[in-house]
Amino acid sequence: MDYQLTREVCRTPETIFEGTKEMPVDLDLNLPDYCPDIEKILKCRISPGITSKNISGDMLEVEGSALISLYYLDSRKQAVRLCEHLSPFSCSFALKSSPEDALAMVRLKTEYLNCRAVSPRRVDIHGAFSVVVSVQAYADQEYFSSIQGDDIQQKKSVSTVSRLCAMGQQQFSIAEVLDIGQGKGFPESILRSELSVSCDSVKPLSDKIMISGEAALRILYVTDIESGTQDVMTFNIPFSQVLDAKGISDNSVNEVSVEVMNYDTALKSEYDENSTLVTLDAKLCATVIATEDYLVEMAEDAYSTDYELEMEKKQYRFTHLRSLLNDDIQVKSELNTGDCGISRVIDMWCDNINSLWVYENGQFTVKGKAGCCILALDAEGVPYYVERPVDFSFNPELGVDLQSPGAKIEVKPAGMAFRITGDNSIEIKLDMKLTGSVIEQTPMRGIISVRSSDDRCRMKDKTAALTLYYAEEGESLWDIACAYCTSAEAIRLENEMTEDIITADGMILIPM
Repeated sequence: MDYQLTREVCRTPETIFEGTKEMPVDLDLNLPDYCPDIEKILKCRISPGITSKNISGDMLEVEGSALISLYYLDSRKQAVRLCEHLSPFSCSFALKSSPEDALAMVRLKTEYLNCRAVSPRRVDIHGAFSVVVSVQAYADQEYFSSIQGDDIQQKKSVSTVSRLCAMGQQQFSIAEVLDIGQGKGFPESILRSELSVSCDSVKPLSDKIMISGEAALRILYVTDIESGTQDVMTFNIPFSQVLDAKGISDNSVNEVSVEVMNYDTALKSEYDENSTLVTLDAKLCATVIATEDYLVEMAEDAYSTDYELEMEKKQYRFTHLRSLLNDDIQVKSELNTGDCGISRVIDMWCDNINSLWVYENGQFTVKGKAGCCILALDAEGVPYYVERPVDFSFNPELGVDLQSPGAKIEVKPAGMAFRITGDNSIEIKLDMKLTGSVIEQTPMRGIISVRSSDDRCRMKDKTAALTLYYAEEGESLWDIACAYCTSAEAIRLENEMTEDIITADGMILIPM
């Protein structure tokens, strides 16, 4: 005889695919006629960006372009010069299924880059960057909360897990005309730009969510093309966007991320030499995953008071979102800039932040290393470039105790200040933003099928209404009840007990 089980469903976000593809960069770069000869290469960098990402059927297609930027000293003026080359790329990933309403998270990571000048006007560049993707979709986890049958006794396990309310992803654009102002000189070319975004506010609406934040654009630009004189400007651009998120509620916990897919900056002075205007065209992607606490009550074990049972069980794995991370990290460090001396800092930025998390002795720690990039003038007034690593460690306050934690974290630069402290030293203050989530793995084992045979009856004593039993400390009422073909609740009521475990050796009465 098969017993009927009560079926329940808990919807969760599931990572259905993770993959990485390495994209090579091999370039024989010849300087355009308007670029002066190379005296010394300062820095070569790859800045890949995404123009589109699309899931079609069982394929994820990613397209973009990699901007190769060569910074060097010219042979005439000893000024910092820039030569750029834009190289398109595309790649695809087979997902093994055709998910509905899936979210594609794509991250671009520079692996390595080698650069050497073959001649004053020709450079060999070899490197690679990786396209790292993660695809998430809805997953309905079926489990069974109870078993129907007058002869069935069942034990249930209860855990709080995170149930998915809504998922959504949307791309949007920022197009701005920004004014440097008259007091800083007319820009003639942009040497370096950096765009970062942060989400500061999240407001659930009816099946939608409104996010707002700020995009920070920092540019290093040239005010005199002959001398190479530079200046720096930072613009803060507010933005807001409404995302579709069917099922979101006021009680849901909303994990929101905003990423820069690609952007482009240009000067209006290319057409008007007296212009101080800068244009920004950026493409951003916002992602929201909304969950809420949900109590899973699962049939963990069972026995029949009349028949021997055959049961099949399954191991389930749920997750519970315990904390959202949104912390500011500040690191101070003293850096040595080399033996050539330092007279002025042209620009400074943070690059290549590598981080990891550990959970030891009840303490959650995020630690890593950030690359500090310094473009400066030496004691003779000649530009040079150095990179220095900066270690950091941070302990977010979670407010909860964890047993088997997992985490998704990201550390991004948020600003940098500096002070020259000696002929070859500089003190920096690095601001970073830590975002992400901390989850707890919740394994549960539950029954998925129960059957009995009418010819396999359990042997039980029907000659007495009560049996006297000597119980030892630590014994389970469930095990005792199972052995005597009764219920744990009946033993508890007969003996006026409140616990499921025997707390002291002694005699108890077992109703038969």
